[in-house]
Parts: sequence; C-alpha cells; structure tokens
Amino acid sequence: MRNVEGPNEGASSPISPRDKILYEQEYRRGVELFQRALSEYDKADEIHKKDAFREVMDRAMQVLNETARELKRSDLMDQNQKIAQSYQGLQDKEIDPSQLAQKLKEAKKTV
Repeated sequence: MRNVEGPNEGASSPISPRDKILYEQEYRRGVELFQRALSEYDKADEIHKKDAFREVMDRAMQVLNETARELKRSDLMDQNQKIAQSYQGLQDKEIDPSQLAQKLKEAKKTV
C-alpha cells in the first residue's frame, strides 16, 4: 500500500482519502486477526499451537502499528500501546485473555 518515494518525500504530506479508507480497513482487519488468534490461543492446550497463535498475534500487532503510523493517528498509536502492554501481560501470565480482548474491542471502535 505504501507509495514508493525517496527517503524524505511525502513524509509530512497528508494521506489521500482513498488511502485513509484502505489503512482504516487494514487496521480493522489487523484487530480482527488479533482477536481470532487470541481466542484460539486461549483454547489451545499444546505449546506448539500456542506458539503459532502467538506468532499470528505478533504479526497482527505489527499491522496495527504500521497502519496507525501511516494514518498519523496518535489515538491509534496510544491504543496500540495499551494493546501491547496487555499482550505482554498475557505472555507474562499477569492478565487473562479477556482483558486483552477488551483492549482489542476498544481499538476496533476507535477506527
């Protein structure tokens, strides 16, 4: 989706309405992917399955961060930070999946 430009070209140019819609759709898809992977992660009993779902959640988190940057929306970046903190808490077994699921639900409403 990204335009091929020089290193500083377009860095501060506004995003086109069409690109904005595409990035918002991509953000929503990233949230949905994260939600599905989290749901399956929570159900999985085998460590290799949990690892596979963790990889999907990692990739979804990357999508969320990249699209928030492209949209230049600090509210999404803040929401992503909350998701990342909850995700880390889940991995550290400090929170349960429902708390992360709530952050994802909030993120989806933000877009």
